[in-house]
Amino acid sequence: MQQIQHIEFIGYRPGGLATLCALQSAYYAMDWGFDHRYEAVVAASISEFLQRYDPTRDFVQLVRHNGDIKGGIVIDSLDGTTGQLHWFILSADLRGSGSGRQLMANAMTFVENGPFRRLFLTTFEGLEAARHLYQSHGFQLTETQQNDTWGRRVLEQRFDWIRP
Repeated sequence: MQQIQHIEFIGYRPGGLATLCALQSAYYAMDWGFDHRYEAVVAASISEFLQRYDPTRDFVQLVRHNGDIKGGIVIDSLDGTTGQLHWFILSADLRGSGSGRQLMANAMTFVENGPFRRLFLTTFEGLEAARHLYQSHGFQLTETQQNDTWGRRVLEQRFDWIRP
């Protein structure tokens, strides 16, 4: 694991989720061939989330490195007992630093200490490091379907965590 200095895990900051959208859009376009539709869907879902964001029910954690937002994760409380994990991303320079594992652990601590009975996330086949991380926290693959919403055909996957 590489050593990276000056990493902070912080809560919501204005512009932080827009940065997550930009990081995701750039990564999935460059590495996976997704087009502008991906960015539009992510931007719209972040906007919808921010319209109802409640820091007492929802979890937003950003990674700040040398003053810049370089990643983050969100737990959207939805109905209060079922939540959705969203927008989990790290910039390329922080991958392998342990920051992703720490973000995931912090998010799951929030979930396990809250009223959540179930948590889900959607992703797609091929993101093996993320899949391993999700499964190490008790998520199980529950659904798959082919989709070309993002400008490229992928096997979308849904993972669910159910409170033991």
